[in-house]
Amino acid sequence: MAPSITDVRGIGASAAEALAKQGLKTAEGLASAPVATIAAVPGFSEARAATVKQAAADLVAGGGAVASKPRPATKKKAAPRKKAATATKTAAPKSAAAKAQEELKPADEKKDKKGKKRKKKDKKKKGKKKGKKK
Repeated sequence: MAPSITDVRGIGASAAEALAKQGLKTAEGLASAPVATIAAVPGFSEARAATVKQAAADLVAGGGAVASKPRPATKKKAAPRKKAATATKTAAPKSAAAKAQEELKPADEKKDKKGKKRKKKDKKKKGKKKGKKK
């Protein structure tokens, strides 16, 4: 029995379908077709057409399916290393001046948070205005 066009290395179901639309339905027909005719099929470049034509010729001459080339083994990427756990530092006793500064700090942080929220709102408004322009 004659080899099917899908027995040709590089020809799958969708490529076989595209070739059939051009009238190339058998491996023998593919082997005898000019490279330019095969390259005219969508999805086939000149290089692919030449490769497929040669594979079809080899298949027809050999009388059996051409084994595909073995793929080179790919190296697996090493998993990222986990960082070693760091020891926690113990807090040193604070001086009176440091404590006083810490008490003032929360009020300043609240002001900063409000300022950041306002900036975010302003950015959102500007983004909406830009999108509405025609």
